[in-house]
Amino acid sequence: MRVVVSERAKRNRNQIAQHIMRKFGQIAFVAFGDEYKKVKRTIADYPESCPVDENLSDSTYTYRYTFINGLSKLLYRIVDDSYVFIVDMWDVRKEPPTEIKI
Repeated sequence: MRVVVSERAKRNRNQIAQHIMRKFGQIAFVAFGDEYKKVKRTIADYPESCPVDENLSDSTYTYRYTFINGLSKLLYRIVDDSYVFIVDMWDVRKEPPTEIKI
């Protein structure tokens, strides 16, 4: 299945990556990038394998989530069994969004 990434998710991924680079260095930065790519491949191959986020899902969309290196949460939804849409991602040490508007 194809994976599409929202602009919000791209922006947040880049902010997380920059923070990792500043705080933990090149090795951690590369590890984050590798894990991000691995997660994208996994959700493309097995989109329903991750748990549903009951707090953010509603009658319109069912959101699923996974973690990247234990500190970043990636939120996505499956669109018409044709592609996976990565809606958002954030550092789990920060306050999560209370609703998703895309």
